[in-house]
Amino acid sequence: KPELLKEGIPVLAAATSKASPEGYTGGSNGTDEGGAAATEHIFVSNLPFTVEEADVRSFFKDVRLVHWLKDKRGKFKGRAILLFSSKEASTSALEKSGQLLQDRAISVTVAKPELLKEGIPVLAAATSKASPEGYTGGSNGTDEGGAAATEHIFVSNLPFTVEEADVRSFFKDVRLVHWLKDKRGKFKGRAILLFSSKEASTSALEKSGQLLQDRAISVTVAKPELLKE
Repeated sequence: KPELLKEGIPVLAAATSKASPEGYTGGSNGTDEGGAAATEHIFVSNLPFTVEEADVRSFFKDVRLVHWLKDKRGKFKGRAILLFSSKEASTSALEKSGQLLQDRAISVTVAKPELLKEGIPVLAAATSKASPEGYTGGSNGTDEGGAAATEHIFVSNLPFTVEEADVRSFFKDVRLVHWLKDKRGKFKGRAILLFSSKEASTSALEKSGQLLQDRAISVTVAKPELLKE
């Protein structure tokens, strides 16, 4: 329902520090009182022009989001900003600077704040089936196809012990998991998921009523107006 998206879908553009993006509650659902892991943006350059998101995710571990940097004409620059699920994962990524990805020695550094002004996707702006403004994951665009359409999905009746890894194992091609919590920060057994493609979100809808751990979950489309806030 629309009002669900008033509850703080993360604005990734605000994540210019080592702290979690405002409102971001992926990873742990918070029932262990530990909160979400710290996140880090990493800048990668000298990427092959044929690289795809799957190549990046295979090369690095625990990549939460891939954002291709392009010029004013929409051409891929061979550069990307990656958002990782933890400080440990981003630190590990930095150690890969100089290694070959396909046939090129890539450079891996911490993304400077000014780089994050180049269009890191604001998920709250994704009010239609089109890609969020600035979002360029999936294809790097060199095939002129652009990024795949994205879709927000609302999942309820989740087990209170569920973790992000459980959700990603149950559904395919989940780009981001956002746990919904009450005013006291307690997990409500509900989440909004962002998928990498329309096909993936459609497939997710077919799982409504199936058991995740010991509970029959409900899976519905999160209506566009939810993302306006």
